Amino acid sequence: MTTKDNVATRRGDTRTRLIVAAEKLFGERGIHGVTLKEINAAAGQRNESALHYHFGSKRALVEAIMRHRVADVDLRRQEMLDELVKAGQEADLRALLRATFMPLLELLGSAEGVRFIRFMAEILHSSDFDLPTVALRSEFPGITRANALIVAALGDLAPEIAIQRQRFMVEMALSSLAIWTRHHDAAHEVAARDLFIANLFDSIVGFLTAPVSPETLDALKRMANTPRKRERK
Repeated sequence: MTTKDNVATRRGDTRTRLIVAAEKLFGERGIHGVTLKEINAAAGQRNESALHYHFGSKRALVEAIMRHRVADVDLRRQEMLDELVKAGQEADLRALLRATFMPLLELLGSAEGVRFIRFMAEILHSSDFDLPTVALRSEFPGITRANALIVAALGDLAPEIAIQRQRFMVEMALSSLAIWTRHHDAAHEVAARDLFIANLFDSIVGFLTAPVSPETLDALKRMANTPRKRERK
């Protein structure tokens, strides 16, 4: 290995250590409860500029953590969606939810996976990020495909209602998961975890398919007739 290769390897190792350290600290204390200096120290970096060198900003670091984890999860999601379509279950909402979320839920079997889920929940509650929108407009093909299949399975729901319910779906799943892991040993309480996951899917199917009330339809009409504020430049 050349000197140039050694430098590149060290840079890659440093970047990964920073990602892992930041993910753990963010998941424990929130995005705004951790300083860049603390992340550098947790990653074993004496040079306080290491994080800025590799990522440039805290926001870029957060986005790097998501890409680092979500890529593998999405590959698994694509595999599950392929199996689902092959079995002719693409209109089965519960089966779609399993294919969408099980690749993430499978991470509950490891401490590393639990850290990532807690990190995602912290991102969800951060005012700097709109995670449901990021998920619904994802660049990852598995997420994009799953979203389209879920919308199709929801039938004739008004687009505004369908999109809002999908946002509820992301918010409920991630928040519930993170809260559950803080009260249970997710890696070892297998029976309790299986019950939680099954009941979570039941609950999500329930609100996704709930009848739209006259009150909601009236609110939708009033919103459609209300002039929208211009976006701030």
